[in-house]
Amino acid sequence: MSYELLSKEPIRKIRLGECDVVILGTAHVSQASVDSVEALIQQEKPDTVCVELCPSRVRSLKDLEYWKKLDIFTVFKERKMYLLLSSLILSSFQKKLGYGKVKPGDEMRKAIELAEKDNLKMIPVDREIQTTLKRAWGNVGFFSKSYLISALISSLLVKEEITEEKIEEMKSEDALKDIFSQLPGRFDQVKKVIIDERDEYLAEKIRQSAMDGSKKLLAVVGAGHLEGIMKYINEERNIIELDVLPTSTWKDKITLVLVPMFLVGLAVYTFYTSGQEAGIDLVLKWIVVKSFLSALGAMIALAHPFSILLAAISAPFGNFNPIIKPGWLAALCESYLRKPLVEDFENIAQDSEHFSGYWRNRVIRIFLVLLLPQIGSSIGTFIVTMKAMEGIKIL
Repeated sequence: MSYELLSKEPIRKIRLGECDVVILGTAHVSQASVDSVEALIQQEKPDTVCVELCPSRVRSLKDLEYWKKLDIFTVFKERKMYLLLSSLILSSFQKKLGYGKVKPGDEMRKAIELAEKDNLKMIPVDREIQTTLKRAWGNVGFFSKSYLISALISSLLVKEEITEEKIEEMKSEDALKDIFSQLPGRFDQVKKVIIDERDEYLAEKIRQSAMDGSKKLLAVVGAGHLEGIMKYINEERNIIELDVLPTSTWKDKITLVLVPMFLVGLAVYTFYTSGQEAGIDLVLKWIVVKSFLSALGAMIALAHPFSILLAAISAPFGNFNPIIKPGWLAALCESYLRKPLVEDFENIAQDSEHFSGYWRNRVIRIFLVLLLPQIGSSIGTFIVTMKAMEGIKIL
């Protein structure tokens, strides 16, 4: 392939020390990007190839048996379900953008394949996906988390056909930033973590790779990162802090204490001001309403009978213990009793296009079992609390 055919592909060239660096901007579902990777490796003959992947994503990309080895029960046991949910939804959304025979990440696969074939040094230069997701998740509040989950889930419902022209538009340097510019201002921190921090991280990792004895380096990155990488790549940066995981803030810790204290105080106040009968009635309503609505959520998700029972039993205690959450426990039980098959993971994109597919696909159904009992329990908390406050004339 001649270099002229690559003229539409965004490319940046820079010299770092003794190394010539070529940075190719790609669209992750573009055949032209796959061809460009092959052409540049043949023409530029780099001794080092950097890819916009983290080590764990490289392993999963190369390992065709990845889904067979994934123990989803362990994922839920270690409370990593939201990270898995985000990864699966984003992966499924990308699959829907696949045009023709091109699969998401094929240009990265091609870069890895050719680097290994020609015995070139291959370096993943992106931050670990779990670190990025945890840092983004830790930078938003409860309602913002709910908004983001809703946005991710709704993306599964997109059925728009993606043309070659739209794929080419994805190579625009500002395409990714345009997407985030449409989000409300409260999500600026999410944009900072997912876009800006990774621009800085990618730039420093590419710079380090170039300065580590390389003479010519090719970096394959998403086109949306090109501008940011060029902004940071000329100066050495300390990116250790970008790998630090968020910790619970004092607000989080106080909330964990204040909510149970408020609920217990409400019950005690009812006993004291309205009598023993009213207090017992409040406790019974708390147990019955929360258990029923949580179990109803599990039933709507078509959960296993044991998962439904576990959701009902745990619901009244969920507000007083961060570990005993009806949705989490029901999903843990569901993932143990109904382990997903490999095809469930592979068919998430297709199954999510049909309403019935949400219940047919075991992976999606496990997340329904996670979310719906939790929603039911929260509704129960609101109903009983409002009734109790009306009864003692607080409202």
